[in-house]
Amino acid sequence: MNEVKKRIVFIDFIKVFLTCMVVAHHAGQAYGNTGGVWLVSDNPKLDYLRPFFFLNAAYMMGFYFFISGYFTFFSLNNKPVKKYLKDRFFRLGIPLLFFIFFIFGPLHYFLSETKSNFFSFIADLHFNQPPLSVGHLWFVASLLVYSLIYLALVKSIKIKFKIAKTFKFWFPLLYLLFLIPVNVWVRSVYPIDYWVTWIIPIEVAHLPQYLSLFLLGALFNKTNWLEDIKPIMAFSYFFLGLITFIFKDLIYDQFPILWSESTIESFLCVGLCLGIYTISKMLIQQMNKFLKFLSDNSYGIYLFHLLIVIALQLLFVRIDLNTNFKFLLVTILGITLSALLSFVLKKISILKKIL
Repeated sequence: MNEVKKRIVFIDFIKVFLTCMVVAHHAGQAYGNTGGVWLVSDNPKLDYLRPFFFLNAAYMMGFYFFISGYFTFFSLNNKPVKKYLKDRFFRLGIPLLFFIFFIFGPLHYFLSETKSNFFSFIADLHFNQPPLSVGHLWFVASLLVYSLIYLALVKSIKIKFKIAKTFKFWFPLLYLLFLIPVNVWVRSVYPIDYWVTWIIPIEVAHLPQYLSLFLLGALFNKTNWLEDIKPIMAFSYFFLGLITFIFKDLIYDQFPILWSESTIESFLCVGLCLGIYTISKMLIQQMNKFLKFLSDNSYGIYLFHLLIVIALQLLFVRIDLNTNFKFLLVTILGITLSALLSFVLKKISILKKIL
C-alpha cells in the first residue's frame, strides 16, 4: 500500500511539473522567437527561449500522453465500458465543446468581421484552419480519440502474446528504432507545425510519438514496468538525450535534416521522460499543500491558462519591465490564477466532476 501511495505521489508531481511547463511554454511565446504565430509580441526577445521551446516540444506533450494512457488503463479496467465512455465524454468532450462554441469560435468570429453564419464559420474554421477552433484543447480532443482507439484495441484484439515480465535496458532503444524512421516517413509529407483536420485537428508530425506513448502508458500500467526502471538505465538514456541536444549542430551537419530532427527529438523525448520519472521517484516522497493544490487543479490549469496568459501578456506589453521578469511573472501568475479559477469553479458540483 505504501508503494502504491508513493507511486501516485510522484506521478502526480510529474503531472504538476508538466502542467507548469505548458504554462511556461505559452508564457514564453510573447518573449521568444517561437517560429510560429502568437497574438502578443514583446521585445527584446530572449534568445534562451528558442532551445527552451525545442526541449519542451521534444518530450512535454508526449509525456503527458504517456501518463494519460497509464491512468486510462486503470480507468477502463475498473469501470464498465458504458461508464468509461460516459466519463471520457463528460470530462473531455464537454470542455472541448464549450471552448469551441463559447470561447475560440466567438473570438475568431468577431475578430474576422465576417458576415457569414456563425455555425458555417465554425465549421470552416474547424476543417480548414486547424487548430484555431480548439486552440490548446487539441490535446483534450486527441486524448478523447486516443481513449476510443485504446478501447477499440482492447475489445477487438483477442490475440494473446507473451509480454516480458521485467523492463529491459534495450526496450527504449527498440522504441527509438521504431519512432525515428516512422517520424521521418510521416514528416516527409506532414512537416512540424502543419495541421490537418481528421475529425479533430492533428499535427501529424507528432502523431507517432503521441499515440505510441499513450498506448505505452497503458502497457506500462498493465505490466508494472515502471517499477523495473533502474536509475542507471534511466540516467543512461537521459544523458544520451542531452548529448544529442548539445551536439545537435554536428548531427544536422552530418545527416539529412529530417533524420537529424527526428533523431535528436526522439532521443530527447525518451531520455527526458525516463530522467524526470526517475528523479521524481527518488526525490518526491510527499507533496506539500501548495503542490497538492496544483495537482488537484492541474486539469483546470491546463484548460484556462491560455486565456489568462494572453491577458497578462497584453497587460504587461505596455509596461516597461525587463523581458526576463515579464516571462517569469506571466508564468507564475498564469499558473496561480488558473489554479485559483479552477478551485473556485470546482465549488459548483457539476463543474467539480469535470475539473
